[in-house]
Amino acid sequence: MIRLEQYAKIKNNYCLCYFGYSDEYLVQLRLLKTVLEKRYPGLNLCFGCKDDKTHLLKGCSPILKVSEIKINRHTYAHIRELRFNKDHPVADLMIESGITNFAIQQQIAPPQTQKCVIIKGGAHPTSPLETKDIERFKTMASEAGFEPEVSDNIENAGWVIGVESVPLFEAAAKGIKTTLVDTGVGTWLYKQMFPNADTVHR
Repeated sequence: MIRLEQYAKIKNNYCLCYFGYSDEYLVQLRLLKTVLEKRYPGLNLCFGCKDDKTHLLKGCSPILKVSEIKINRHTYAHIRELRFNKDHPVADLMIESGITNFAIQQQIAPPQTQKCVIIKGGAHPTSPLETKDIERFKTMASEAGFEPEVSDNIENAGWVIGVESVPLFEAAAKGIKTTLVDTGVGTWLYKQMFPNADTVHR
């Protein structure tokens, strides 16, 4: 049991954790941190993740590593783990919080190149692209004057097409043209975060 004096010190410390395999959820939390803090002024919000995923939360100090939870659990009034359970956990969090407008302030897009990155792989519940899908998007990119490549490397990309993934959300946040291939459960969240971004069915 936490002593009242100790609780008074930590009562505003709230930690949202994600320890699953969909790494883009951590990127989404990082991008939405300012929105959540505006919704809950006075809340000291932090995020937790696996030890090897802290780079996805860059700039969100402090970060609670899974290996440190037992040691530091008394630093937080509440530690909440987000888990996938049929619905998208980050989308559910935003709905639960009553936030209706959470469009991300995108960076100024870099000079557009003709490189089109096609991201084929994603973690469950996102389904990876099949060969026929990849060929279709290669053709779509070529017809638009782009040079397609299947990769996760968005550096110097002028257009990124792909399933829900870290590089897709990172590209969108950088202001790069992105098209989400709808194979998972995060399409609504993507469109709310990036209202001007495109989606396409596989």
